[in-house]
Amino acid sequence: MMSYIILGFLCVIPSICLSILTDGETQNDTIRDESGDSKTDVFRQLLNQETLIRMSLVKNVHSLMKDMVEMKESMSTSNKRLNDAEKEISSLKNEVHLLKTENQKLKEQAVKFQEQFKTTDSRFDEIEGNFTKVSFSRAKYERHLNKKIEDFEKNMSTILNDIKIEVRYLSVTLLDLNKHTMEINESIPNLIESKFTEYSTIVSKSVSDINNKLITSKDYQEQLVYNLSTLGNDQSGLMKIISDNMNSTIMSIKADVEQSQKSQLKLSAAVSSLEVFRMNMSLLNNCGAKSIGFTVGVTSSSSTWSGDILVFPHLVTNHGNGYNPSTGKFTAPKDGTYVFFVAVNSYGSQTVYLNIVHNGLNVVQSMAYGSSASHQTGTNMALIHLDKGDSVWISHSSGTGYYTTSVPITTFSGFLLA
Repeated sequence: MMSYIILGFLCVIPSICLSILTDGETQNDTIRDESGDSKTDVFRQLLNQETLIRMSLVKNVHSLMKDMVEMKESMSTSNKRLNDAEKEISSLKNEVHLLKTENQKLKEQAVKFQEQFKTTDSRFDEIEGNFTKVSFSRAKYERHLNKKIEDFEKNMSTILNDIKIEVRYLSVTLLDLNKHTMEINESIPNLIESKFTEYSTIVSKSVSDINNKLITSKDYQEQLVYNLSTLGNDQSGLMKIISDNMNSTIMSIKADVEQSQKSQLKLSAAVSSLEVFRMNMSLLNNCGAKSIGFTVGVTSSSSTWSGDILVFPHLVTNHGNGYNPSTGKFTAPKDGTYVFFVAVNSYGSQTVYLNIVHNGLNVVQSMAYGSSASHQTGTNMALIHLDKGDSVWISHSSGTGYYTTSVPITTFSGFLLA
């Protein structure tokens, strides 16, 4: 701006000086005109040139003034922009300061995170070492447990064999006791009859002897009557004693027989329980050695599902790794009879039908029927013989949607039965 002002003054000063010189020259020309008119035209031309130069200078001065005004306006605008720029620079400096502060904090946090990562890595190493120890301990415990189970099986087999021998001996003893009891029951009436016959014979003989003596002596007859009455009383007392003893003996024998029968039933129940226990232990050992089974479910509902295969991605259990959560199919790892179970919950009041499918063939169907009540449940179960490599899955039959929660409601399960 100052350079333009100085340039303007430099242009104006020479024009003023030139004007003074030309004025002097005009006076001199006028004087000279008096001496001669030959130089008049030259002075006129110079005057015209001066006029033109002045007009040009005035025009330039006006132009310079206009430029100066525009420059002032542009300078004011530039000042405003400069102020704005300074403000922006100040705000940017503040932001840069804040960013530097945040960067410093982030660096400190990064250092802390690195330290934490180092600590976490060391902890992971410790955990890995602990897992290794636990795995080793688990393997050792499993070997110890298997050894104990084998010893228990051997001892149990020996004990069961001993119990079987004792039970057979007791059974034989009970059979002999029953046989003896039956013989006693059969011999009691014969014994009573023989005793009664023998006693009747003795009494008859005594009566005949008494009759013979009555004929010979009257006194003796009176004595005999007295003896007969005494003998009758003794006979009735003896019959009562015999009858009481026989009844008590029969009752005692019956009680012994009933006790023997109860003991036999208890022994039979004990043998049956032990046999069931042995079978359960054998089944448990077989299941523990070759456990195959799974329970899977879905954890998110769908109101529009109507696809082909219902895939259950959430694994609850998958012993034997027979179920594939990517395809939704269970593949039998060995031949056997398997049990499968499906449960489906309808979405709201919708209806959905699902099939248990074996190698592409529908086996059974489950129905969750929509009605005025919401979230109806449909279940079904199938017992299927599978060869190794056979597949079982759940397919859509008709209807749409299913309902579940984070803890699965719609599920699919299966296990090897035998």
